[in-house]
Amino acid sequence: MKATLSRAVEGWMVAPLRLGPLDRNKWLIPLLLGLLLPAGCRDRGLQKARQEASEARRTVASLEMQLAGAKKEISETKAELKAVRQTRDELQEQMDKIKQERDQALTLAGQAKEAITKLATRSNSQAGATAGLEKQIADLKKLVQEQQKIIEELQKGVTGQPTEEEVPGETATDKTPPAEPNETP
Repeated sequence: MKATLSRAVEGWMVAPLRLGPLDRNKWLIPLLLGLLLPAGCRDRGLQKARQEASEARRTVASLEMQLAGAKKEISETKAELKAVRQTRDELQEQMDKIKQERDQALTLAGQAKEAITKLATRSNSQAGATAGLEKQIADLKKLVQEQQKIIEELQKGVTGQPTEEEVPGETATDKTPPAEPNETP
């Protein structure tokens, strides 16, 4: 009895064969091997795909861990940035306050400088005036001394004591009247 085999295996078409009982065993083993080999390749492909999927899962898990670490680092960096910004704002406020105080101090220093300049000018004019007044005082003291001498001379003349200018034998009518004590000779 001869059998006929017509079947498609893995995209291959096996032509109808008429095999005898002995011929069937000859071809059966290679045929089974031909059928099982692709199945083994499919198993290897499936195994390889499973291995790649496993590696991909491990890579994804690793990436997820890295992403979680990166997110944590980002949140920590954001917190640090917030603290740095807050510190910067506080320092800016302090700098603005210091600048304002500096400007006020410069204004006060300018006003003080103007006052000192005015006082120095006034002091210089006062020194000049003081020197002038001291000269007047010295002149007046001299005048007072001269007036004092004249008063003394006049008092000597009124009391009857002869003065140096009087000559004996002259009468009082010949004399010129004495000068006023406040007048300068």
